[in-house]
Amino acid sequence: MNNNIKRQALSVIMANKRKNEEAYEALLAPLKKDVNYVETEKKLTALRIENARKAAYGEKIDTSQEKQLVACLKKIEQNYGLADLTKNYACSICKDEGFVEGKPCKCLKCEISKILLDGSGFEKLEDFDESEKTSGELSPIYKKMKEWCNKASNKTLIFLCGQTGVGKTHLTRCMANELINNGKIVKFTTAFKMNQDFKEFHKTLNESLLDSYLSPEYLFIDDLGSEPVYKNITSKYLYLIINERKTNHLHTVITSNELPDSIRHKYDEEDERIFSRISDKESSVNLQLIGKDRRLSKK
Repeated sequence: MNNNIKRQALSVIMANKRKNEEAYEALLAPLKKDVNYVETEKKLTALRIENARKAAYGEKIDTSQEKQLVACLKKIEQNYGLADLTKNYACSICKDEGFVEGKPCKCLKCEISKILLDGSGFEKLEDFDESEKTSGELSPIYKKMKEWCNKASNKTLIFLCGQTGVGKTHLTRCMANELINNGKIVKFTTAFKMNQDFKEFHKTLNESLLDSYLSPEYLFIDDLGSEPVYKNITSKYLYLIINERKTNHLHTVITSNELPDSIRHKYDEEDERIFSRISDKESSVNLQLIGKDRRLSKK
């Protein structure tokens, strides 16, 4: 994952943290102006330091004075209506740190996914529960894909094909939304946009262009087969992305107006290998969506 994207996402988390801390401090302002409270707090801090020193040397500790000072602070807090005041966190899991035990928190992954989605053309996501109500004959596929999003599976590649307007992109929006809510890092792209990045990489060897497709936990490629085929570029790097992601057990979801057999003849010297990765029954699922053009039916 591009370090710049991680930094951007983490900056959002840190901004939330600062905002919540400032709000908390603002509520505490009356206590900080109360001389009795401030002096009692100082005495308590000094006493705790002394008790920690005694504990380190095995000396006997009398906790009664500490309890008295704590009770005094609580009473003052009650007078200001702040006895039960606690910090509010945007994320209760990591307390707005972005990490839990050194690993990215669900909230950080969500922010990363938002950045990856920005500018992809798929900023608007859909909800599975709402969409299933109107999915009609596609309901079994919606249920199957929702289950795939929520359960560990050895099927790392999903190929959704069908005619224009049947609902492939809408389904993937539901899938992406479900995965992001589950704390997964998701990237959405079109085959055309990805192909342009392949072309740019071939010219500049800027590794971040390919890394953005190789590293996300879930990559959605929309409308495969509609992009122009550049000799020694399109097939070569498409196979690289699909194969590397499979090898590293990362998940890829592809939509296309083309059936797998048509994809087989779309590309040049890599066509058989691309087709074999898509059609591999051990690690791939091919689903054909059949129905009317839903966009026309809504008009």
